[in-house]
Amino acid sequence: MAQPSEARLTRQLEHPETTPGNVGEAGGGTQSENAPHDEDHGDDHTHHVPLSTYYKVFAFLMVMLLITVRASYVNVGVWNTPIAVAIAFSKAIAIVLFFMHVKYSSKLVQIFACVGIAFVSIMFMLTMNDYLTRGWTPLAGR
Repeated sequence: MAQPSEARLTRQLEHPETTPGNVGEAGGGTQSENAPHDEDHGDDHTHHVPLSTYYKVFAFLMVMLLITVRASYVNVGVWNTPIAVAIAFSKAIAIVLFFMHVKYSSKLVQIFACVGIAFVSIMFMLTMNDYLTRGWTPLAGR
């Protein structure tokens, strides 16, 4: 990393509020004085999501909320729980992809997100396996 010149250090000490690159401003003083500021530094976080995307995801989540409330009043027998889980899963996927920026992240972040979802799915299936077979097992002493 390039060291700042003596003149720049003096300027920073005498007038910190007017010196670009000081603490609290973009760059934080880590670049050299003559470095171009419009070059891409290869950062993974350079993608900017338009505000309209957030509004669309918010509208989707509100529609899913209304569907969730409506589904809670309808009795479809054994399908109540799978429908509620499917609605919750779709809302969670939208939140992870857009609000947590996994859709625009590196492949490594996407892989870790998928692995996390896979392990949660496995845990959910094992829990349901235990829960659904509780009534079938004989109890000792009966």
